[in-house]
Amino acid sequence: MPRLQAAAIVSVSPGALGGFGANHHLRQSLVFLDMPAMQQPEAYISNAAKLFDDAGALKADETRAFLQSFMTAFAAWVEANARA
Repeated sequence: MPRLQAAAIVSVSPGALGGFGANHHLRQSLVFLDMPAMQQPEAYISNAAKLFDDAGALKADETRAFLQSFMTAFAAWVEANARA
């Protein structure tokens, strides 16, 4: 039996909405590849320069909490779909 190939998409941009188009385009590509991607929640991380330090470490606690909840949702989605 083939294993589930699962994906979640997170867009990061320096501006307010720069990642939206890339996120949407990547979703279209994954449909073509028959690779399921979690639909909700969506993750668009904007104004990245304010959220990460010079070494790339996340410095915004609010964003950290959001990304943790996103990954929890992704893990639950993978688990639910692995049984399907």
